[in-house]
Amino acid sequence: MAKTDWPREPITADTMQVLDRILSEWCAEHSCDKSSDEGQVTARMLVDWFEFGIHDEQELARLLRDKAMMDLKTPEKP
Repeated sequence: MAKTDWPREPITADTMQVLDRILSEWCAEHSCDKSSDEGQVTARMLVDWFEFGIHDEQELARLLRDKAMMDLKTPEKP
């Protein structure tokens, strides 16, 4: 199986501040701690989206809001 590789932009201190700010705001809105399972999964999504090429702070925050809305609409499995 072939592996697809794309160049990743390095995550700098400035980038970490942006990602941390977005995560902190999201966790505050969802009453969870950044170190919780939910916080860690959300942090990983932010890093993944950044590495995929989404670097705009507002766009990253919107993606998290949209994901949260989709999760609310998805019925839980028994």
